[in-house]
Formats: sequence, C-alpha cells, structure tokens
Amino acid sequence: MEKEKIDHVFLEKIIKNFSFEITKKICVAVSGGLDSMVLINLLLEIPNIDLVVAHCNFTLRNKESDEDEIFIKNFCIKKNIICHIKRFDTLSFSKKNKLSIQMAARKLRYDWFTELLKIYSYEYIVLGHHLNDTIETFFINIFRGTGIKGLLGIPKKNKKFIRPLYNFTKKEILHYATIKNIKWRLDSSNKEIKYLRNKIRFFLSKFSYFSSSFDKGVQKTINYLHDENFLIEKEIDKKYRKITVEKKENPFFWKIECKEIEKLNPLSFYLFKLFSPYGFYDINGLKHLINAQSGKLLLSKKYRIIKNRNDWIVISNHFYLVNKNKIYIIQNIENRDFLPIDIKFFLDPKKETKKKMFFIDFDKIKFPLLLRTWRKGDFFVPFNMKGTKKLSKYYKEKKFSLLEKEQIWLLINGNGYIIFIIGNRLDDRFKVTEKTKKILGIKI
Repeated sequence: MEKEKIDHVFLEKIIKNFSFEITKKICVAVSGGLDSMVLINLLLEIPNIDLVVAHCNFTLRNKESDEDEIFIKNFCIKKNIICHIKRFDTLSFSKKNKLSIQMAARKLRYDWFTELLKIYSYEYIVLGHHLNDTIETFFINIFRGTGIKGLLGIPKKNKKFIRPLYNFTKKEILHYATIKNIKWRLDSSNKEIKYLRNKIRFFLSKFSYFSSSFDKGVQKTINYLHDENFLIEKEIDKKYRKITVEKKENPFFWKIECKEIEKLNPLSFYLFKLFSPYGFYDINGLKHLINAQSGKLLLSKKYRIIKNRNDWIVISNHFYLVNKNKIYIIQNIENRDFLPIDIKFFLDPKKETKKKMFFIDFDKIKFPLLLRTWRKGDFFVPFNMKGTKKLSKYYKEKKFSLLEKEQIWLLINGNGYIIFIIGNRLDDRFKVTEKTKKILGIKI
C-alpha cells in the first residue's frame, strides 16, 4: 500500500507540472547517481513517452567514472533505450579555460546537451535536480553575494531544460528508491569538502536536527521570491520601454534617451538590472556616461555603449570588429558580390540613370578597389579643395558619432588613396574634369 501511495504521489506531481513536456521526444541526463536513476525509472513508468539517455563521463574519478559509464550502458541495454555517451578531458579543459573543475564540467555538460538538442531534434533535456539542489544554490549565491534572481535557485524549467524532481527533497527521493528497489551508483567526489557545494551541503544538513520542516520553509521563501521577482521584472520591462528610442536585433542596435535614464530611481538598481544582461556591471561607469562628452564609451565582453550627443547607443562588439577589420575587394565594376553595402557602378551613365549618383574619372582609378572603414592616419583631398585633410578631423567637423564613424565605408583606390567617403564626399584627385574621357557613376 505504501509503495502504491509513493508511486502515485511522485507520478501525479510530475505529470501535473510537466504534462505537456513529457509527451514529447526527450533526452534524459543520467549520471548513474540516486537522483538521475530515480528520474529515469519514474519516466519509464509513464506510458507513450519517447525517451533516450545521455551520460557524461568526465574522467575525473578514473576507474569509478568508467564503472558509472558501464552501469548506464547495461541499464539502457536492459531497458532497450538509446544511450548517448560522451567522454571529456575535464581537467585539461578547466586548465586551458581557467575554470574550476565544477564549472568546467558544467560548461562541457550543457554545451553537449545543447548540441544533442540540435542534432537529434529532441524537445527537451530532462535533468534530475531536486529541491535540495535548489536550496544549496540559494545559499551558495548568498555566500557569493547576489540579488533576488540569484536566490531563486535552479529553475524548474529553463528553455529546453526541465527538472521534474524540482519539488521533491533528497529524503523523499531516497525513500522512493528504497521502496522501488532502484539501484544507483555512489559518487565519492560528493564527500570531498574542497568543493563549495559539498561544504554548503554539509552545513545545511545540520539544520535538519533543529527543524524537520527546514527544506519546506526555504522552499516557501524561494516561492515568495519568485513572485516578487516576477513583479520586479514587469517593472524593469516598463522602464526598458520608457528609455528606449529604437531597438533592432540584427545587427544589434539599441538607442536610449539619456534624459529618461536620469529619471530612474533608484538609479543604481535600474542601471544594474537594465545593463548587467549585456555585461555592464560598473555602475559608477554607467552613471558617469550619462553626462559624459559625445563619443565616450563603455565596453563589456560582447557589447559597447557609446555616448552619442543626448543618447546612448548599445551595439555588438562583434558587429563593430567585423566592420573595423574587414576588407572587401572589388576586382572590377561588375564584381559586387558579398559587399556589405549595395553599391553600383555605371560606366558613362545615361542621363536617365544619373539621379542620386556620384561621378569620378574612370581613367584615374586602378583596380582592384577596396572597401573598408576608417583607420587612424587616413587622409583625403576634399572635393573642390586643395591640400589634404585627416579623416578624423573631417568626421569631427561633420559631428559624426563614434558609431557613425564605424559604419561609414571608404572606397579605396588600388594605389591606397581614398576615392570616396561613401555617401558623403569624393576625393578631389578623382573628380571629373574637361580632360575626362570616361565617367564612372557610383550609386548607393
């Protein structure tokens, strides 16, 4: 009777929380430990479910790791389940990428899981995290310092990753495994105090002596925090829309009004919530940028914020670097494939095609031409003027922002001279004169 009751409680909670997800084609992450073995056995109890297994061998425990792999292989053969197995040189990866062993293993694991999702079109990766894992994460983040989001623990569902055991305690899972006579492997590394999570786990185990409801109490707190975070995120979204002038995704471009940023209160809180997702954690730097001179910028690993007069412009560093370092070669006037801008050339253009066109002396150009953005030291001879001018000075006179400078293309002659600041000004050395025999029209 107790066995039937336990089965009913576990399956009812899982089906209630994940009734949609578990009907899909899923891949279950199975380490061989208690949690994942209970998870896979539970899922096998649910009819009409299409599942496979994925096992990571991190090769950190020598023979023990290999025995875990064999254990999973044999289980899958017995249950007639497809099993993906991946061996990692975790130690070398952690040293190469300067990560802790646990963080290295986590990155390797999730990168592989994401790969499996794409290759085999699985709907979800199912993981064996439970309530105690969430509580441990809660306290780990407290020790490290965090906001409300860091106190939410491990999410029940995160995109393509779901955790059906999310609401069950370790004690309940152990009890279920005992009643159902489920076999699992013990991981000796779980006893090593050198890992922060293991230290936290040992620390939290002491609370059980004082209160049997400790786990459920922390769970209630986390649930309350989820509700509060939901309201905060809604407010953040309102402010996001309030400060945004323009937003595009490809390439990423976000224009923000500085006056609206100044109105945010408390300023530090909103700056962190709005810009930390883009890698900007220097709150003082963000504050100084509000009233900084045009052209000042802040950099994160993936993005840059540029002060542009009364606005902020946020763009991808990747987009900037691609433009900055890329050179496009134009072999002849017909060769315009794979150029970043739509530029057309017309030799001796007819009157009807001359609208919105720039003209140069064809005989003065030398192929191949180049298309690139500006570099330090670039100069040209402005159209109808004598003497050279640095491009940086010209851009300053035109009051171009740093972003605008990075996006202006230059047409370069075969001898290295600038022919045309695209869409702006021609170089006087290439202008059409009375001696010109062939005219080349350039249309953007």
